[in-house]
Amino acid sequence: MKRAVFLPYLALRGSTAGAALITGVCQTYVFARVLDPHSFSLFIIIGNLGLSLWLFDLGIAKVLYVNLRARFLDGTLATAVDDAPSLGRQAAGVTFLYIGLALLGAAGCFAIAAMFGGGAGQGIEFALFFVYAALNLAWFALRNVSTAVDRFLYFETLEALRRVLHLALLFALLFGLPFMEFLLASNAVWIVLFAVAIRRLRGENAFDATGPRAALCHFARTNRRRLMESGGYAAGEIFVYNYPSLLVPAVMGLGAPTIIFDTAFKIFRGANVLFSAACDLMVPGQTRAFQAGDKRGLWRATSIAAALGAVPALGLCGLLAIWGDALYALLLGNAAQMPSAATPILIWLIACNWIQTVANFLLVHTGHFPAIVRAAGIMTAIMAVVAVAAALAGIDVVRFLEFYAGAYACGAALYAWLALRLPLALRRAETAP
Repeated sequence: MKRAVFLPYLALRGSTAGAALITGVCQTYVFARVLDPHSFSLFIIIGNLGLSLWLFDLGIAKVLYVNLRARFLDGTLATAVDDAPSLGRQAAGVTFLYIGLALLGAAGCFAIAAMFGGGAGQGIEFALFFVYAALNLAWFALRNVSTAVDRFLYFETLEALRRVLHLALLFALLFGLPFMEFLLASNAVWIVLFAVAIRRLRGENAFDATGPRAALCHFARTNRRRLMESGGYAAGEIFVYNYPSLLVPAVMGLGAPTIIFDTAFKIFRGANVLFSAACDLMVPGQTRAFQAGDKRGLWRATSIAAALGAVPALGLCGLLAIWGDALYALLLGNAAQMPSAATPILIWLIACNWIQTVANFLLVHTGHFPAIVRAAGIMTAIMAVVAVAAALAGIDVVRFLEFYAGAYACGAALYAWLALRLPLALRRAETAP
């Protein structure tokens, strides 16, 4: 990647990743002050369900990326292949599928609220908050499409705008903005940005809304094996990253345990966003080097990704080690008190996540789905043991975090070993195009 492009992309991707972390902790800060603890806990659950839909992607967006990237690098993206729907139409089909899933989940939230006596008003709030969180799934698909055709700089500009607007609306709650208006305005921001992003991708032959249903069916049929592999991997990821958000309130109750765990997990997952941003910067170079058989270039690009990810890892771990207790007190106010013992666990999780993210990005974007689905299966089995043990033993939230961190470290080591053995050794994926 040329320096003239890399430096602006570095600045934009770094700022949007930082904003994602800030948004997570600021949401905790604001909600702890505008909602009572019970309502706060309920919106945590709704938000986590919405974000879990992002992982319901089941690896589809990454398969789409691999296909688009190969055709783009070959210069054949706009070339028709027999009577098959174009990859732009397939991209539209995937995106519209995700939007439909978000709306379906919102309808379910409304129905549940109405069923349990929350009333129409609360049902609408739950539905809108679910959509606000769940549209990250469709936005993730557009990010992959944009990156595949080297329009990452344009997409990150839109992402930066989104973060600024959503943060502004969030802080407006502290100055009297009604919660319903916050939800309506936040979803309106989504609608406008989706329209702008899609318009640009249409001009790149990477998005075509003609016949999305037929295109989606063709995509599923022609990529069946790879989708099954990536789906198995993503299903494991769904479990690993989402079962704690359901287990903790179910086993340990709403209120303080849920708020404590959610705060710790927001920091952990926020760190993952920073590491993903660092890896995103080098994906174009990694995929070019891998396809060209340039081992030295691939190692160089991967080393830079690891080094870039180490910067926020060291910064965040240092912040937690020195000012962790003060940060928790600032975020939570009187809603709950974070135990000091959570800090070293978080630092361990962040370090492991840095290793896993660097390896995971390389494996996924070079199409090594058979390997990662086996790794995800092993991780799912380990985490299932942790979940059952936590449910039966009646442990507190800190002890659960300890068990989770130990299991997570196993996964990080496994992914690192696979990255060294497969793409970094220039071994092609079994189903790579």
